[in-house]
Amino acid sequence: MFGIAPNPDPSHPMYGLYKFKQGFGGDIFHQLGCWDYPVDEEKYRYLAACEMQMQGYYSQG
Repeated sequence: MFGIAPNPDPSHPMYGLYKFKQGFGGDIFHQLGCWDYPVDEEKYRYLAACEMQMQGYYSQG
């Protein structure tokens, strides 16, 4: 069960996921997250652009 909203803000698009996971208990632990090391830089840029256009994709910025 990876990731939650960065803070418990009801206006954040992932707040519902935060509330769901809160029911399992545990502690919030902040870390850097996942890193990608692309073998083919051009294909990776294309994939990254496609991901940003997909419905349901949320970037953390």
